[in-house]
Amino acid sequence: MGNTSRSRAALYALAAAAALYFTAGGAAQTGVEHFDGREAFASASRALSTIDFNSAAPARGFARHRPGEVLTVGGAAFSVRGGARFGPGTVYVLSAHYGAGNPMLNTGTLPLLGWAAPNQPGNASLDVTLPPGTTAVGCDLWTQSPRAGAVEVTVTTADGRAHATIVNTRERPAAAFVGFISVSEIVSVSFRPPKGQAGLLLDNLAYGGRTEGRAVRPSAATAPRGDAAAAPPAQTGRPNASPAGKSPDTDWVAAAAAAAKKSAPLNQPPATNEPPATDQTPVTNQPPAAGAAPTPAQASTPRGSSAAPARGTIAYVRGGTEIRLVEADGTGDRRLWTHEYAKEGSAIHDLAWRPDGKELAFSSSHLNVASLYHADLYAVGPDGKGFRKVTNAPDHGELSRYPKGAVSVTVRNEQPVWKQSQASTGVFFVYVVGADEPQAVTLPPGSSKTLVFKSVADFGDHAQPLVAMYGQNRWFIPGVDVKAGRTITAPAFGISGDGIPLFGAFRPVWRADGSRLSYRNGLCLVSTVPAQPRPGELVFQKLFSGEHPSGACAWDWGPTAALADQLIYSANSDGEGTSIHRVREGGAHPGAKLHAFSELDLQLVTDLRWLPDGSGFLYSFPDLAYEFGNVFRYDFATKRATQLTKFEGEYARAFDVSPDGAWVVFERAKKLDDDRDVDLWLMRSDGSDARLLVRGGLAPSWR
Repeated sequence: MGNTSRSRAALYALAAAAALYFTAGGAAQTGVEHFDGREAFASASRALSTIDFNSAAPARGFARHRPGEVLTVGGAAFSVRGGARFGPGTVYVLSAHYGAGNPMLNTGTLPLLGWAAPNQPGNASLDVTLPPGTTAVGCDLWTQSPRAGAVEVTVTTADGRAHATIVNTRERPAAAFVGFISVSEIVSVSFRPPKGQAGLLLDNLAYGGRTEGRAVRPSAATAPRGDAAAAPPAQTGRPNASPAGKSPDTDWVAAAAAAAKKSAPLNQPPATNEPPATDQTPVTNQPPAAGAAPTPAQASTPRGSSAAPARGTIAYVRGGTEIRLVEADGTGDRRLWTHEYAKEGSAIHDLAWRPDGKELAFSSSHLNVASLYHADLYAVGPDGKGFRKVTNAPDHGELSRYPKGAVSVTVRNEQPVWKQSQASTGVFFVYVVGADEPQAVTLPPGSSKTLVFKSVADFGDHAQPLVAMYGQNRWFIPGVDVKAGRTITAPAFGISGDGIPLFGAFRPVWRADGSRLSYRNGLCLVSTVPAQPRPGELVFQKLFSGEHPSGACAWDWGPTAALADQLIYSANSDGEGTSIHRVREGGAHPGAKLHAFSELDLQLVTDLRWLPDGSGFLYSFPDLAYEFGNVFRYDFATKRATQLTKFEGEYARAFDVSPDGAWVVFERAKKLDDDRDVDLWLMRSDGSDARLLVRGGLAPSWR
C-alpha cells in the first residue's frame, strides 16, 4: 500500500461527509417521510408542479449562473453556498443540444440543471427555496465525476427542523430519485456532495402538497453514505535485484511520471455496500496508553497469541521506490526489487506474499504510460528472480519476442471548449497496447491528429486496446486487431470529459491455493485474474456477482483449504452503517453480516485480514473525525471485537498477520493520508509487546 495514502484521502474525505449527519441530519427528524421511488412519491403527493428547466435553457450551449446569482424557475429559487475559500461553484442550465453532444452529461432527460461543485473541501451545497405551502418535493439526481456517487439531501421545514438522507446515484442514463413529504411546510431542500465529487445534475424537480389524509411515516435518520473507493496508483516494471537497467528509449516514462505528479493527488479511491444478519457487537478490552506504543491488552490472551518470538520474513515498500525484506526480529534488512522509474507519480504500492511464500505479488505504476492500466500487478520470487507481469501481460521488456505490425489512429479531443474537464488540458500520452512506446500529443478541444505506431506486438486474433492518459485519468477504446507486417487503421478515438481516474490494479490478494489474484481499481471495484494469465489477453472478471458492494475497499480470501472460497469484505452503504460481511466467491452482496462496527455509513476500513486459522479477522479503521486510527480483532467464537491498539493523534493503517497468527505487523503513521513519517511496528495478536520493526516502511506483507 505504499504511496496509497493519497488515494485513501479521497475515501476518507467521502467518509468524512458522514460527520455532516450531526449537523443538518442530526436535527429532530419528526414529521418527514423519505422516498427513493417516484411512483410511491407521486401516490403520496397531490397538485404537483414539475420543473423541467425548458424555460431556463438556451437553444444551444448553456446558461451560466455564477455564485451569488439566484436562478428562479417555476417558482423555486436555486442558489449555491459554502465551499470555504474554494467557493460554492457555478450553476448551469444545459440545453438539450449541448447535453446530447456530451456523453458525460447526457441523461436522456435534457435540458437539466448542472452544478459544478468545488472539489474542496466538501461543504458546499446547492440550495432550492420552495414556494410557500409546499409539503412534498422530489427530483431526479445524477453525479458527474465519479459518475456513481453519494449526495446528502436535506429538507428543512417551517418549524426549523431538518431531515437528511443519503442518495446513491447510478450510472447514466439511469437516475436516482429522492422525494419527501412532510406534515409541516417544506421551506427548502439542499444537496451536498462529498469532497471529491466534481458535480451534480438535477432534473424534474416536482413540488406540491401531501395527499390529503395521507399519514406521514417519519423515516429514520440516515448518515451519509457513498461510493468512493480507493485504491492506490498502478504501475509496471522490470525486475532487478539491484537498480534495474534502462528500459527501452524511455524519456517518455520520466515525462509521464512528471505529468502524473503534477496532476491531481496521487491516489484517489471510493466506498461500497452491505447485507443481512447483523451482529452489532460491542468492542471490548480497549488497551490503555494513548499516543505512545500500543500496550498490552487488559484481558485474557486471545487464541492465536503465544510467547513464541516473531519469526518469518516481512516484505515492505520504502518511499514508493523499492521493495525490501526484513526478518521479523529486525535483522537482514535488504532490497528485493526496484526500478529506475519507480518514483513519485509512478510508485510501487501494495504487496502480498503467495500463501506458500514462493512469490510476492505487488502493484506498481513504474511503466504505466506503456500499459492499459494506471497500475498493474507484478510478481517476483523471494530471491528477486522470476519477475513477471500479471495484469496486462507481457511485460514491456518482453515485447521483442512477438511479431510486429503498425497501427494508425485518429485521436480527437471532443471536449466542448465551454466546458472544463480533464480533457480540456489537451495534453495526453496515447498508447496502443503492445507498442514499443507511447506518443505524446497536444490536442486542444475541437482538434484532431492522426498517430502512427510503427512497432506494435501482435498478440493474436483479438483487439488490443488504445488508451489516452493525462495524469491519473484514462480514456480508452477496445482498439484494433494488430496484424504482423501490416498497418491497421483503428477506429477513431474520441476523448472528452474526465475519463476514469486510477483505472488499474491495486491491493493484490491471493486465493489460498495460489491459483488466482484479486485486486481493486481506484473506485474500489474488485476483480480477479488467474495467477498465470495468457500473455496478450485482457482478463477481467468481477469478484462479486450482481451489484458491487459500496465501500469494499478492503477484503480477504479465506486462509485455509476449507475456507478457500470464502470472502470477507467491508461495506459502508445502504443506510445500515459500516460493517464486515462474508460471502462465497462469485456470490452477491449482501452476504452474511458478521460485524457492524459503526452505525454510520461511509466509515472506511483501512485494512482487513483473516486470522490464519480462520477463527476470526483483524481490521483497522479511523475514527469518525479521522483524528486517529486503530486495529481491532474479531473472534467468531465470542462474536466480540477487541481493540488492539489505542492511538490518539496517530494512525494504525495497513497491516498483516504472521503465518502462525501470533503477531501483527502494522503501519504506524503521523497522518492518515501522508506516507511520510510512517514506520512499521510489531505487536502480538492480543495487542501486547508492541515494538518498532523498521523506520520508513509501508504496505507490509508477512511470510
